[in-house]
Amino acid sequence: MTGTAMELTIEGRSGGRLVPRLRELWAYREVVWAFAERNTLLKYKQAVLGVAWSLLQPLVFLGVFFIVFGRMARISGGGSSYAAFALAALVPWFFIQNSVSFGAQALLSDAALVRKVYFPREASVLGAVLSAGLDFGFGLILLLALEPFLGGRLSWSVISVVPLWLMLAALASGVAMLLGALNVYYRDFRYVLPVFLQLWMFASPVAYPITTIRPELRMLYIAVNPAAPLLDGFRRVLTQGQWPDPGMCAVGAAGAVVLLGAGYWLFKSMEPVFADAV
Repeated sequence: MTGTAMELTIEGRSGGRLVPRLRELWAYREVVWAFAERNTLLKYKQAVLGVAWSLLQPLVFLGVFFIVFGRMARISGGGSSYAAFALAALVPWFFIQNSVSFGAQALLSDAALVRKVYFPREASVLGAVLSAGLDFGFGLILLLALEPFLGGRLSWSVISVVPLWLMLAALASGVAMLLGALNVYYRDFRYVLPVFLQLWMFASPVAYPITTIRPELRMLYIAVNPAAPLLDGFRRVLTQGQWPDPGMCAVGAAGAVVLLGAGYWLFKSMEPVFADAV
């Protein structure tokens, strides 16, 4: 009985206050990088096209969006071609999608390690997010190379893609940890997740501009969907050479922080019994 109580205490030590949790995560930062490196190698192992898949994914969707929304629905690119308009949001969107998709499955994929070795369990999820960040980097290079030919305009505002990406990473990490924790106990989430991500994409200004939302509802919209102003920020920077809207991005950043905090809190609350449930 005593041995069991001691084991639970050791496993649950990360459930204390925020600062000790973050210190522990920082101490295990090399584990996060190791997960990211392994995920990247496994993703492209024996793949004929290798990292080219990270470029083909947004390009294939760009072709579909161009035909359906650009030609048939005649959605405007807001001063640039629809191809430039759509690609500027597709690349950051796929970072969100891949981060949440792989991050939510990370604990189950690493079940053998979770059962045998102690490490902060969020390291597995954050490793998946960092691995998706590599795909984003390749996609961003593609964006910067193609946008001038597609009609986009670049300026010094391009440096704002760094804080925009950090906000997206915080948002994706929060959602991935929240869904990843729930996925351990409710395996139905693996079937719900693809549908959720598709609905989230069409609820975000990827195929259409954020100005489609009525002005009186726009702040409520971006408060409910923090990804929206961040995707709009990428589009302003990469197609119009403008700076992101500071007001909307502030709301988006606040929403990302709230989701990150909520996801992290739920994850750490459920963490002590992950090893028994995976």
